[in-house]
Amino acid sequence: MLEKLKQTFLSAKDFCEDTAENIKETVVTGIDAAKLHYRIVSQRNSLNSLYALVGRIHLGSSENGDNDIAGLRESIKRKEELLSMLEKQYRIVCGKIICPDCGRFMSDSYAFCPFCGRRIADVQIPYDADVSDDDLADLREME
Repeated sequence: MLEKLKQTFLSAKDFCEDTAENIKETVVTGIDAAKLHYRIVSQRNSLNSLYALVGRIHLGSSENGDNDIAGLRESIKRKEELLSMLEKQYRIVCGKIICPDCGRFMSDSYAFCPFCGRRIADVQIPYDADVSDDDLADLREME
């Protein structure tokens, strides 16, 4: 009987340890997802500001406008690359896709975007199963 009680206790201990590990992984994934989401929103806002600046320079007849726009193009390109990498990581962490029309995140099981109504089933959205070491190195360089 003592042996049976010991086995029951060890089974309960293993169950608790497994549950604690699963909770820890879920929390860490949630924190990673929240950080990525914040960075994506921040990058989008920064990118929108750059686009607005290009528009203001283009509309204003600045003598240095072409030089200013050339520098901004490079900044925009780098921001777009960083944003693409962040979105790729977010899809992997959360299992979500991005609507090509409104740019909002949604579950990859939706047939239509719940925000703008775009039919998602017809859109080929790349889903990468893994982020390569080269991708992560590129991301670190951009930061």
